[in-house]
Amino acid sequence: MAHSGPFRCECGQLHGLEFQGPSNDLLPYIDTPGVSALNESVGGACRRVFKPYDQRLEHEGFVDSEDDDPQLLLHIPFTCPVNIRSLHLVGGEEGATPRELRAFVNHETLDFSDAELMPPVQQWDIAPTDPTGTLEYPTQFTRFKNVTRLYLFVANNHGAEQTRIRYIGLKGTGTDHKREAVKNAVYELKPTPETNALKDQTSARIG
Repeated sequence: MAHSGPFRCECGQLHGLEFQGPSNDLLPYIDTPGVSALNESVGGACRRVFKPYDQRLEHEGFVDSEDDDPQLLLHIPFTCPVNIRSLHLVGGEEGATPRELRAFVNHETLDFSDAELMPPVQQWDIAPTDPTGTLEYPTQFTRFKNVTRLYLFVANNHGAEQTRIRYIGLKGTGTDHKREAVKNAVYELKPTPETNALKDQTSARIG
């Protein structure tokens, strides 16, 4: 399992790469209406974290996990296959920023039990704070080519009862080969009684 995050240099401080702005921003390739999440406190709020880079620090537009449960599972479809070079995330305050973030690519469906048991293509340790919103988390690029669906699993945060995400940015290139739309398809994660039961079991096990 690939594992990466900001770098700690000889001075003892935590440093990350800096996001260089909208160049190679994959926002135009994200199928924003199709973005969905499991365990969000307000349905559809996850779509609001995909916004222009210059709005990354704005307090309007965020997604929270449910009360007393920091986990989130986001599904991000693209309008065409993309190559993802890095990820950028701005979280909440007072421990609400995601800590352990796992990525999965090109699965038709994914639920919490899958995300807990399957090895991710990459895992990042997210810094607890990023006041300027410039930390960037590189991908293992060969594992993120021709991505049509990206799942991001927030396994835990930095100690808060809820997780908050204000902004997610993806940097890379689009292929411009449009994905064939499936008529009447709804690209949305929908919890089922079985999924909720598994989630409750997982939470009890983690707790």
